[in-house]
Amino acid sequence: MRGRNLVAAAAAVLVLLGGCSIGDIRRPPPTPPPPTSPPATLAGFEVRHGSVPVPPSYHLQNVEFVNQALGYALFDRCGSTSAAPGPAESCSAAVVRTDDGGRSWHQVYHPHPEGKGHQLYAVDRRLVLHVDPDGWYVSNDGGVTYAHTPEGGPIPAAYRALSGEFQACCDSDKKQRVMRLRADGSLVPTKAQPPIADLRTVSSSVHWVYAVGLVEGRPETWVSNDAGDTWRQVAVGGASGRLEAVHIDVDRGGTFAWMTGQTDLISWPSLFYFDGQGWRAMTASGHPDRFISGVVLEDASLAVTTPDRAGLVSGGLFQWVDWPISDCFLRLLADGTLFCAAGPVSWLGVAFGGKWTWIKVLVGNE
Repeated sequence: MRGRNLVAAAAAVLVLLGGCSIGDIRRPPPTPPPPTSPPATLAGFEVRHGSVPVPPSYHLQNVEFVNQALGYALFDRCGSTSAAPGPAESCSAAVVRTDDGGRSWHQVYHPHPEGKGHQLYAVDRRLVLHVDPDGWYVSNDGGVTYAHTPEGGPIPAAYRALSGEFQACCDSDKKQRVMRLRADGSLVPTKAQPPIADLRTVSSSVHWVYAVGLVEGRPETWVSNDAGDTWRQVAVGGASGRLEAVHIDVDRGGTFAWMTGQTDLISWPSLFYFDGQGWRAMTASGHPDRFISGVVLEDASLAVTTPDRAGLVSGGLFQWVDWPISDCFLRLLADGTLFCAAGPVSWLGVAFGGKWTWIKVLVGNE
């Protein structure tokens, strides 16, 4: 009975997503409407430009937010002490943190600021630093203390968690497998494995684990509703063209799943929605030619960014929205905040009363 209810719920959502029409099947399909123009006016937004306590000779590398309040930024300086970037044997790094959504920043302890290269990741409330060639540093207290894992040792659980509970692993293996992340940070293969020759992506929702591969550019999809103990193959409706990459996005509540299939890195992708039985092709009439990223919202719609503006896919249509973001990679944070970063500019979108309020966070040390 539970499975029937899930399928019925998914079918109801599909009516909202894709629409429904009945008519003479002999008639050719209507010509899709041309892409619409972005709205002339944008929603207002708050600007936050807190002082960053890092010398001007350091250059911003990346910004990561954990939620609408907590964020980190990594700066480094390579080569000479001048402001001119260039190749070097060693780079000095500095990490700053905000606890008020970018209104103010303060420097936090970096356990090994000298190295050939530096990377910063933030997941939940854990800060992860990678220093080449010294290894990994993980802080569970916001950058006060760190646990060190030397290069070549086990990859920290905090970093693995970025890919979710179920993921495709590992690059060192001859064949990628579906793996599950355990509490101790280790990855273990699921009890059964889907027979996919070229596994590309794995994701999960509350009731399903999804595994997708590509066979001569066409998606091959399997699902499990018992955490990988058993698998069944499901169809992908309306798939056409030779895909080069596939990706699955799930909403924060773990209810709705969309699959994105791309023929290249910039063109509008093929879109599919999982309805409990398979992947249903989703139209987006009026969509633009270019695409950057997509995030599934809690109403089952797909929010997307393009080089021009942001938009929503719902009800078989694409519509531009007045969000003041463009040309950035959109992500959904754990508290439901939308995060979109592009160099020194980071955007935070906060849902309030059914509308999105936007904050422009400027991160610079000029």
